[in-house]
Amino acid sequence: MNMLNIKHSLRFKLIIGFVTIAVPLVGLLLYNNYYASNTIREQVADSNKNSMILYSHQIEAALNKETNFLYNIAVEDPNIAALSQLLHDPDEYYLAKARILNTFTRYHRFDNSVDLQFIYSVQKQDLFTTPIKTKSYEEFMAIKTTIEKLVKEVRPESGYFREWKATEYSRGKYALIRLVDTGDNFYLGAFVGLENLMIPLDLIHLEDGFAGFASSEGELITSSPGIGPSRLDPSLAPESNEVYQVVETDDRKYIVVMNQIQGTDVILSAFIPESQMLKNLYHFRRGILIISGIALIILFIYLVYLNDIILKPMNNLVRGMRRIKHGDWDTRLQSSKSKEFAIINETFNSMASEIHRLKISVYEEQIKAHKAELKHLQLQINPHFLLNSINIVYNLAEIKNYSVIQLMCMNLVKYFRFTTKTNQVAVTVAEEMEHMESYIKIQQVRFPERITYEIRISNGAEKAAIPPLLIQPFIENAIKYGFDFMDHPFHIAIDIRLLEEGQVEIVIWDNGNGFSQEVLEQLQSGGYKENQNGEHLGISNVQYRLKHIFGQKSQLEFDNAPGAGARVRIVLPFRTVEQFTSY
Repeated sequence: MNMLNIKHSLRFKLIIGFVTIAVPLVGLLLYNNYYASNTIREQVADSNKNSMILYSHQIEAALNKETNFLYNIAVEDPNIAALSQLLHDPDEYYLAKARILNTFTRYHRFDNSVDLQFIYSVQKQDLFTTPIKTKSYEEFMAIKTTIEKLVKEVRPESGYFREWKATEYSRGKYALIRLVDTGDNFYLGAFVGLENLMIPLDLIHLEDGFAGFASSEGELITSSPGIGPSRLDPSLAPESNEVYQVVETDDRKYIVVMNQIQGTDVILSAFIPESQMLKNLYHFRRGILIISGIALIILFIYLVYLNDIILKPMNNLVRGMRRIKHGDWDTRLQSSKSKEFAIINETFNSMASEIHRLKISVYEEQIKAHKAELKHLQLQINPHFLLNSINIVYNLAEIKNYSVIQLMCMNLVKYFRFTTKTNQVAVTVAEEMEHMESYIKIQQVRFPERITYEIRISNGAEKAAIPPLLIQPFIENAIKYGFDFMDHPFHIAIDIRLLEEGQVEIVIWDNGNGFSQEVLEQLQSGGYKENQNGEHLGISNVQYRLKHIFGQKSQLEFDNAPGAGARVRIVLPFRTVEQFTSY
């Protein structure tokens, strides 16, 4: 319900209008900025993609040339064919190896596309290579150990016999290795470090960017400063694919273009910093942001202006109406800057004052009528009991039982002394119970040895205030209907205690016949009313008084106690006599 009210409010509609204007405007400016940036990215990516393709072809050509050389040597060189026949002649075998290495050296005298070549004898597990040029002995041993391990473990169906494969020979260092099987249990191979194939940065004009190689899974296997564990998407590597990839680090964003090097399992990639690529768009982007900011500021100022001259006075008016609705009749509205709202506020204040005066007058009249009605209900109980008492005295006088008449009259004096206080709004529980004792003793005089009673009051409950003659109608009905034709004495119990919720509980029960099913259903449903002869007047008065004095804060329950008679439970808010009087 509140959501529907908000949607129909003037503030909501103005905000929607503000958003309707501002969002498309800002969105258009941001889209222009995005479109321009994306266009630059695509152009730069396409340009560098072409450079990647060009250099990839150069690498492919060099590696293919080396592969062809290895195949030619394996087929045409007589020294390769003679190796398998010289295994048992160490001297000739050594001379054949030297001649093969000389052939490799002459061929690569003016070609440094590979770092070294090697021959491996499967039968003798003998590896001999061209000179390994390294910067340290540790690197020399790492290369040699890697090649030895590879050729010993490789199988004929391995991918090393089909393409150049990247192999890690030292921590963080990779090389491409290619093998050729001569068919006589000898392998020819070539080794080239990926660092030697790195693209010079000035060749492809990467400025602050860099180039590198990635594996077929997208993992960078050459130096990648600042990239960390980022992985590339290998699906973007084919030549026909012009899509670029964005890689983000903690402090920079790179545009990455890639190209698969045919005949290998590595991908050539170039990383271009986006900040360098978009630096020419700086002024354009700043202009867009400035225009967007100015537009938002103007729209915000306009909204503040509307709020000051329309929304704020309107909210004050609505707030004042709500306070009046909740009973705050002292609410008054301040004068407004707007002439129209000043007139509305003045009229509101005048109407609030008039309604307040009328409301007070109506309340006073209702209170007077309410008190008069409660007074009338209380006084109705007295004649009802008086007729019964006179009838008892009359019966005693007929049998001339003067001692009992004296006892009866003494209790009647106490009883009617209490009933003279019925002009009071409330009495304490202690006073009410003293009155109930007088009433029950009168009934004991009427029915000798037929009625017993018990009254239990918990600590503090005796000070609770209740309406006068609240309990008597239930005692009276119990005696009247509860113990006809009973063999044992009729017992009445009254338990009064305080509840934790700041309430007083009064329970009245007897050991009589209890309520009939029909009467009990009427009482529990609240449909039990006095008939035209005035019977059941007391219960109806109690129900009516509880409803008008306490409203929903009181409870009146009827049932039959298990193994006993009728049971009545009354729960009231705890009040002192002073609090009751202020009511």
